[in-house]
Amino acid sequence: MTSKYGRRLEVDLEQIIQQILMVRRDLSRGDVLKKIYEKKRSSADYFFDEVAARLIASELGVEIQSEEDTLHSEIEIENLISGLNDVNVAGRVITVLPIKTFSRPDLTEGKIARLQLADNTGEIRLVLWNDKSSIVETGNIRIGQIIKVLHAYVRQGIDGKLELHIGRKGGVEVDASDAVEGEYPQISHFIDKISDLQPKKKRANVLGLVHEVFPQSEFKRQNRTNGRVRRLRLRDDTGEITLVFWNEKVDELADVKECDCLRIMNARIKEAQFSGLELHVENTTQIENITGQEIYEDSTR
Repeated sequence: MTSKYGRRLEVDLEQIIQQILMVRRDLSRGDVLKKIYEKKRSSADYFFDEVAARLIASELGVEIQSEEDTLHSEIEIENLISGLNDVNVAGRVITVLPIKTFSRPDLTEGKIARLQLADNTGEIRLVLWNDKSSIVETGNIRIGQIIKVLHAYVRQGIDGKLELHIGRKGGVEVDASDAVEGEYPQISHFIDKISDLQPKKKRANVLGLVHEVFPQSEFKRQNRTNGRVRRLRLRDDTGEITLVFWNEKVDELADVKECDCLRIMNARIKEAQFSGLELHVENTTQIENITGQEIYEDSTR
């Protein structure tokens, strides 16, 4: 139903739906929309969407709060859809990809950073543009932290997956003081066992001990520039696999040695030349030498 108040009603409706989902976590977005539709139908469409939504909230025991009251409330990742604006999302940082620079049409330089966040309902990519990327550039965000993303909007990325973007008034709260550690999945939940890797999965996160290290070698690219490659064998409690490091990633593991514990996030799964699989460590792959950290014990249980 449209009216001169249509846009306001649409915004208010979305706020009501989000508040219902925050309280009634047993319901999906589809469940709530169905209840609203049925409420409108039972009234022969006499109710506006907002009115029907408020009645449903009341029936579900959800008190609808003002915008000020819900400033720091979060919506779960599984309930995000493309087109939502001004949402708050909390999650654990799963990957932190390197910052990339690009040239704008006016020849100035822009920056972009990407993170992967997860809660108990799903994962989503967080995209930080320009000055918002500084929190990554300074190293203030690390794998394993729980962060809150404030006043973000949701859109579909070029790969068809949903992304969170932070607008001008948005921001990131690192190590949120009111976050409950046990309410978010541990990093170990996202680690793949070597024996389970398959080419169709395309990307993988692995953790294991370095079993064998090979010297780096150089090769000539088609454009006659020099490239570098290095291989090592990584072992977990299910098997072994070869890791292949390319170019600048070779420098990141210059001091790696046998029995070091590595956590490799977002590596590419590739069939080896002769048999089996390899994991290729590329620009979008994150490497951590976590030898001696307790997280290794937690992640291999």
